[in-house]
Amino acid sequence: MPVNPPDRLRLLDAIIEVLGQDRSAAAEPMDSYKARIALSLLAILRRELALAGGLADEERTRLTALLGCEGDAAALSVALCARIRSRTLDIGAPALLAHLRQTTLGKLAIDNPRYSAYLRATGASPSRER
Repeated sequence: MPVNPPDRLRLLDAIIEVLGQDRSAAAEPMDSYKARIALSLLAILRRELALAGGLADEERTRLTALLGCEGDAAALSVALCARIRSRTLDIGAPALLAHLRQTTLGKLAIDNPRYSAYLRATGASPSRER
C-alpha cells in the first residue's frame, strides 16, 4: 500500500479529464460513444463517492425524527415503507412528504444533477459536468 495514496476523487477527476480530452473528430463513432458512456459513469461514481455518505446521514436523521426510532438509513427506510403500507403513517403527512422530497433530490444530485426537474427544485444552474 502506498505511503501517501492519492485521493479517490482526484484520481477520478484525472481519469475524467483524460477521457474528455481524447474525444477527437477522427475517432470512430462507436469509440466516441463508448467514451461518453464511460465519462458519464465515472462522473456518477465521483458524485457517489463525494456525496453519498452525507446524504445517508441526512436521510437517517430525518427518518429517526419521523419514525421515532434509531437505526441505519436502510433499516429505517424499510420501517418507513412498512408503516406506509400498514397505513400507520399518513401518506400526506408534511414531514413524510418533506423527507421523500429531500431523499429524491439527494439521489438526483448523484444520478443526474443536470435533470431539469432537479434544477427547478433546487434553483441550481446547469453545470458542464458529465
